[in-house]
Amino acid sequence: MNATLETDNNIATDDYFLLAILKWDDKSNDYLPVNDPSTVTQTFTEFSDAENAYFSTDYASCSNSQGKDIKIELIHMRFGSAHIVRNQILFP
Repeated sequence: MNATLETDNNIATDDYFLLAILKWDDKSNDYLPVNDPSTVTQTFTEFSDAENAYFSTDYASCSNSQGKDIKIELIHMRFGSAHIVRNQILFP
């Protein structure tokens, strides 16, 4: 998760929201994992901010898409456990 859209200061490490943009991998025939270096992430402390970012993300704004399908996941991280709140797949 090296690429970030924006880093919020003072994110509580035990309770936050993560917006992840995952690229399609032709070799594995699946989307790359959240911890892959090519995955773009953004963190939020408030659910409403995370959800607004999720719904405002479109294919044109995803610079890492490279003409392939992308998957957008909104994940709630709570005490080290990931819980998918929403996800969608965008096509070129």
